[in-house]
Parts: sequence; C-alpha cells; structure tokens
Amino acid sequence: MAEEDTTVGGESEGIRDTDIVFDCPHCGKNHVIDYRGAGLPIDCSDCGQEILVPIPEGMELTDLDMDVGEALKQLFATRRNYQKLEVQVQALRDRLARIQEALGVMQEVVAEGLAQA
Repeated sequence: MAEEDTTVGGESEGIRDTDIVFDCPHCGKNHVIDYRGAGLPIDCSDCGQEILVPIPEGMELTDLDMDVGEALKQLFATRRNYQKLEVQVQALRDRLARIQEALGVMQEVVAEGLAQA
C-alpha cells in the first residue's frame, strides 16, 4: 500500500501514527484518514463509491468518545469554516454571473458580425 500525503488546511503533512491508511475496495485508491474517522462512511475521491473507514485492530468506537468541550470546539470550528466557504461560494457565483454576462455580450457581437457579413 503506497503512502499518500494528507492535506490539512491546504498544507501537506506526512502520515501520522494516528492516521488510518486503507485502500478503496472498489478501485484501490489509497486513502489516509484521521483516526477519528474510524467506522464512518465516506465517498472515495476517485470512484465516488461509498466506503467504510476501517476500524483499526484493537480500537473500539468508544475510544473516539470525546468530552463535551472538545465536541463544541469542533462544532464551532466547523461552523466557522462553513461560513467562510459560503462567502467563497457566493464570490464564485458572482464571478460566474459576470462571466456569463460578458459571454452573452460577446455572442451578440459575433451574431451581429455574422449577420452583416
């Protein structure tokens, strides 16, 4: 199984001792997931099939239980990231609308040019 770099916050990191490394049973794509993903279903980034992150030998799902404070920190961090992404999506939608508008103008110019020819 080939090792693959994980990407966290846009920066590449090496595989950590706490990571789960496994292959997609459908296409063989190598995945690296933080141990907290054990037992969760994910979609393979190559084939799109749903796969279950394996639970490492000797690990119980109760090992992943966290205190309420840690869960709240993760929830708040997720919400902040979601809000940032919503802003980015809206900026991309605005940019797409401007590009589509410019394309429409260009198509009109081309059509007028063809009509005059």
